[in-house]
Amino acid sequence: MNAAHKALRDATAPAHDRVDAAFGGFDLTDRESYAAFLRAHAEAFLPIEAALEAAGVERLIDDWPERKRGHLIREDLAFLNVRLPDAFGGPPPVLDTDAAIAGMLYVLEGSRLGGKFLARKLPPGFPRAYLDADQPSGNWRKLLDRLDTILYQPAELAAAIDAAQAAFDAFERSGNRWLKDISCPNANSKSI
Repeated sequence: MNAAHKALRDATAPAHDRVDAAFGGFDLTDRESYAAFLRAHAEAFLPIEAALEAAGVERLIDDWPERKRGHLIREDLAFLNVRLPDAFGGPPPVLDTDAAIAGMLYVLEGSRLGGKFLARKLPPGFPRAYLDADQPSGNWRKLLDRLDTILYQPAELAAAIDAAQAAFDAFERSGNRWLKDISCPNANSKSI
C-alpha cells in the first residue's frame, strides 16, 4: 500500500464506516428501497463528479472519461422510472487545488470497488450499470500511484484528506436522509 493511500484510508476510516452503516440500511432486493439507494447515491455522487469535471480532473488522471459513472446512475434510475430532483441539497463542492481533486476522486473511485460487491446482491432484472461499472484491471492501482505523486507533501495530503472527508460526509448525509424517507414514507411528500 502506498503512502497516500494508507494516509487517506486511515484518516477517513470512521467516515467510511458511517457511510457503510447508512447505506447498509437499504434493502437492495426491494425495488423501492433500491431506488432510494440509487437516489441517495446520485444526490452525493453527481455533484462531486460535476465538481471534479469543472476542476479539470482530467489533468490529473488521463482516463477520466472512462471513469465517469454519472450517466450510469441516471440510466439505472431511468430503468426504474425514477426521476432525479432538479436540484440537489446544495451547490457542488469547489475543488480549487489538485490535492482537493485527488481526495474527492479517491472517494468516488473507491466507491466503485464496493459497488461491485453490492451488485452481486441485486436480484435478476434490477439495473446494475452504476454498481457494476466495469473498470479495467489496474485502474485502481494506477489511481493510487498517481495520488502518491500529487500528495507527497503534508499540506497536500491534509487537503486531500479534508476533501475526502467532505465527500464521505455528503454520502453519509444523503444516505441517512433517503433511508429515513424510505423508513417513514409519510414523513414527507416525496415520491420515488
